[in-house]
Amino acid sequence: GQNAVQLHGGMGISDELALTHYFRRATVIGNTLGSADYHLARFARLERQAA
Repeated sequence: GQNAVQLHGGMGISDELALTHYFRRATVIGNTLGSADYHLARFARLERQAA
């Protein structure tokens, strides 16, 4: 999403493109549920505990 905003410049954050909706939605979901890095670290921690 961030690369698409960079690619489209100012249009990437205007409400004229569907990209804006998807980027904002992905950002909110990432902030609410945790980023990929968070989940990878959590999985590694759980794996260490199980061993």
